Amino acid sequence: MSPCPNHLTTRKAIAKSLASLSASSSRRLGGCKRFASSSTSAAKSKNEAPVSRTEPLTLLHKMRKILPRIIGKGGPGFQRTAEASNIWDSILSEAHEDLSATGERPAKVIGAHECGSGVNSPSSFKLSSGYLTQFPVPVVISELRPPQTFPSTSSSTQPKESLRRILENPTFLESDIRIIVCNPITTPIEAILDAQVPTNTILVLTSNIPQTDLDAIIQQRSPRSHSSYSRTQSRGILVVSADPGRAIHAVSILQANPSSSSAIQKYSTDFVGSRLSRVTKALHDKLAPAHNLKTVQRKLGLERLQEVLDCSSASIRQTRNELDKAFIDQTALKEALEEHRARVEGDVLGGSGSQSDKNVPLNAVTEAIKQAERDMRPVMDRLTWWRMIWRVDEISSIVATATARTWCCNLEKKLILETGRLSVLQNETSKLAFSLLSNHPTVSTAILRNSLLQIKRSPGYHLTADSLIQPIFSRRNQIIEYPTMRLHVTGQRAVLGMTGGIVGGAGIGWAGWLGWLLGSGEGLLGFIGMDAGTAMGLGMLSAVASIRWAVGRWEKSKKRWWQDWVRVGEGLDRDLKVYSSALHFSFP
Repeated sequence: MSPCPNHLTTRKAIAKSLASLSASSSRRLGGCKRFASSSTSAAKSKNEAPVSRTEPLTLLHKMRKILPRIIGKGGPGFQRTAEASNIWDSILSEAHEDLSATGERPAKVIGAHECGSGVNSPSSFKLSSGYLTQFPVPVVISELRPPQTFPSTSSSTQPKESLRRILENPTFLESDIRIIVCNPITTPIEAILDAQVPTNTILVLTSNIPQTDLDAIIQQRSPRSHSSYSRTQSRGILVVSADPGRAIHAVSILQANPSSSSAIQKYSTDFVGSRLSRVTKALHDKLAPAHNLKTVQRKLGLERLQEVLDCSSASIRQTRNELDKAFIDQTALKEALEEHRARVEGDVLGGSGSQSDKNVPLNAVTEAIKQAERDMRPVMDRLTWWRMIWRVDEISSIVATATARTWCCNLEKKLILETGRLSVLQNETSKLAFSLLSNHPTVSTAILRNSLLQIKRSPGYHLTADSLIQPIFSRRNQIIEYPTMRLHVTGQRAVLGMTGGIVGGAGIGWAGWLGWLLGSGEGLLGFIGMDAGTAMGLGMLSAVASIRWAVGRWEKSKKRWWQDWVRVGEGLDRDLKVYSSALHFSFP
């Protein structure tokens, strides 16, 4: 099972196309973005040339063609819903409107907290108009409130699950700027940095850590978490440290006693100490127009294109990682199956020695053939020519009965026992093969699953009691049907020939003796010049010669039967090796 080469080739082509598109887009957006803090965000160079309107639209047109190949056909068995495809189509449509428009529109800013608040109703808050008017463009601020509890998750994983649901929310993805409030105690910084956070996101860590220390932590942990994504995952994410709880406390103090100077002083101290002004400054910087773009709307449109490129690259990486993992597991399973196949011959057939090599133990088949020969030898030795004459019509039944009784009986019992063990092994490997498809839905195509089911349900797949002992029956029947029947026919012919020779010799002797009794002197064969004594001697010689011929013919036939026995035994060894090597364990 190779990891879907056709889809892997498609992904390589898409990755190459995305690389070229991402490179051109990065040049337009001012270079490759990276995790940064509010104090280290790089300013745009004043020497950059203005971006024409046709270039982003051309890029958007290319992305519309590539996106369905990634989102809609992300991989065989890969979970791609129509909702996800519609979300990115909507984002591209909004990007097209932003790039085509000449005026400004209100920027959509959304905020979310990783732990939620347990309120599902729409959120609203009141701010003075002066706060919203300080930004370069009109701002529409909304709050995303995911459920506070998750029945299927523990308390330690609820923040991570909430963060994942926030990042997958369509409203969150369709906004222009996102603000996520995270607690570094419940959600590690590594988990935040590893999350697929969209572009134009402000991560607010609820802590009192100084911004310089936070910048050092991010610079220390960011390369370790994103060393392989530094060029392909161009995300401009600002991470600031603030204490919203302290700011809320300061506002509550001021609202309780707005005329008190101590309350005003406490409000000023706590609000400044909360460092919420950093969030406002970061939001202001993201809404500031670029010097080479005419409107903020066009800037947001280009950033939306970058988000789609980042999502496409992440989707391709995820699919390729799934294919690599599936290939590794498939290789491990294939190696285990090859190891089982190599052990089958040793477990079933025993050693590999031959009759000429006495230092190496004989395998089970050779030993069984030798034991059958030792058991069959007395039967054939007792079947002498003299007994053969009186039981000439029972030769085949005698030999066939003895062959059926002595032919590899112990080997037959052993193979029946080994068949049960192999059947258990076959069921285990079959479960492993199907669990491989369940664990890797990317490669779990209907064709591959159907192929495995066809193999599993084929008539010759399941091991039965006759699976391994069938060659024993076939070779035993071969001995009975061919060499034994030939031995039977040869015995009958020998008896007939011997009888004819004895009768002919007796006739010759009787003719000579009868002539001598009648006083003819030369006997009845005198016309050929043979006297009575010679005729009787010739008759006796003919009878003895026919008996000797019959004995030689019978012994020669028995010797030939033993030669056939040896050849059939060697064929049984080959058959069992072929059967054991042909065993498959539910894997094509």
